[in-house]
Amino acid sequence: MSVYEKDLMPAVSREVGDLDSSNYRYTSDVLFTAINAGVEEFNLQTPTQQYSVIGTGANAYFSPDPDLTDKRLIVLFAALALINADIAKAARSAISHSNPAGSTNLTQIPVALTRQAERIENRIATAFELKTKGLVDAECSGSELRGAPTEQAEGLGTTNLEETV
Repeated sequence: MSVYEKDLMPAVSREVGDLDSSNYRYTSDVLFTAINAGVEEFNLQTPTQQYSVIGTGANAYFSPDPDLTDKRLIVLFAALALINADIAKAARSAISHSNPAGSTNLTQIPVALTRQAERIENRIATAFELKTKGLVDAECSGSELRGAPTEQAEGLGTTNLEETV
């Protein structure tokens, strides 16, 4: 069953806190762009598995179908792309303005967004660790590694050393 990009959009929205259905912050086009950026970043970070997006718009799907862990990583990379774009926008307007009516301080917005980006990066690192552990566990399930320590590996000769006095 094909995994469509539109299926990941709610997860990306949740990841960045865009939950108000009456006033979404990110449009579908922005989410599609972020998911595509997430796929590109995933492909850069994971040379063993590469995904491409086939089709456009609502009919765009991944080839091959990503498993649950890879979908989660693509969502996290997409969320990170959105947060990094917000950091760049907030940094351009990070001002502190004072006047007789009060003051406005927008300098902490990029700092807060950077902390959120760091949390997402930590979650990406954790997901990669779990993915790697799963691959190692699957690789180590061979009988040559599970046997008793006295068994010899396939293809190797046995050398017995005897010492006499």
